[in-house]
Amino acid sequence: MFHIVDSGQIIDVADFSLQIFSKIARELSHSANSIYTVDQEAVTADEKETDIRLRSVNSPHEAVIELKLGDRRTAKDLRDTIESQLVNKYMAAEHSRSGALMVTLSKDRKWDHPDKSCRINVDELFLLLREEAVRIENASVGALSITVHFLDLRPRLKTERQKNLPELIG
Repeated sequence: MFHIVDSGQIIDVADFSLQIFSKIARELSHSANSIYTVDQEAVTADEKETDIRLRSVNSPHEAVIELKLGDRRTAKDLRDTIESQLVNKYMAAEHSRSGALMVTLSKDRKWDHPDKSCRINVDELFLLLREEAVRIENASVGALSITVHFLDLRPRLKTERQKNLPELIG
């Protein structure tokens, strides 16, 4: 099982993803302002689970947010998720025409480009995913709205220990 080290603690990825997704759902609920309701891990008609659904309180419309841990996925998997999972499964219902792919990143890394023989960084991955979302929107002739977001969980600043590590070694 893959683990993440956070503040000196080792956290199981499954637990970590549930914590992150629960916090996102809770924040969306707090921001709802009686405009929408939030369902986390709602089940679709074909027994597949989505991560978060936002349901309008004034109409039958809903939006779907699919959450993925980017550290464990290939660029191809993330790109293909937009159409195969988000659009074809979770946005298939008549009143579900808006969706988002939210990718979490907790470490620096590169991905293999799905169509070219090169490696891509996080900015290039975001561009690749955004281009796929736009391609699908254009193919739907305005019937769908898809967005891509990255939740950057990478450390921003070095800790005091990391700053002083060269001094301790030398």
